[in-house]
Amino acid sequence: MHPRIKARTMAEGIAGNAWAHDIRGVVGLQEIGQYLRTWQLVTHTTLSTEPDKLAWNWTANGVYSARSCYRATFHGSMTCRSWKLIWKGWAPPKVKFFHWLANQDHCWTAERLARRGLHHHPRCLLCDQEPESIRHLLLTCPFARQAWHETLSWLRLPAPSPEHDASLQDWWLRARDATPLSLRKALMSAVLRVPWMI
Repeated sequence: MHPRIKARTMAEGIAGNAWAHDIRGVVGLQEIGQYLRTWQLVTHTTLSTEPDKLAWNWTANGVYSARSCYRATFHGSMTCRSWKLIWKGWAPPKVKFFHWLANQDHCWTAERLARRGLHHHPRCLLCDQEPESIRHLLLTCPFARQAWHETLSWLRLPAPSPEHDASLQDWWLRARDATPLSLRKALMSAVLRVPWMI
């Protein structure tokens, strides 16, 4: 294709149907279909004589800012209230990553395997009492409840075991607020490491 044709503007293409004259070579059915769709769009287009202006859709005034770009990047993404607790805690990166996955319900439990139609054991392999979900594995399984009780007792942390909470994240946030400042780092380390050890 000639460089002049590649650089043709919309105004130049509409004038005298120049965009139709630029078609060269053998044209297949797909190209003819594209041509007809383009022709329908272009025939009703009215161009103004004003110069083009770029407008940023993510701000009210149409002006780009790094802040609006950052917000646009994460628009519609999930938020995790405990991200600071996870990523700022004292634990190896693999433990933090596991905890992040557990908070997002992205660990490969039997429940998640079933949702994907994959082969799975019908009950928890630790207690053989309930279906295996991340909540059950980390909070309500008798093995998990015992691990929480032993760890919190050994560390002498005043926080109750998380067995009745909706999620580990909810319990963690509530337990942190109820724990004295001097013991919060110990609680943070325990909450990160106990699920990893289970």
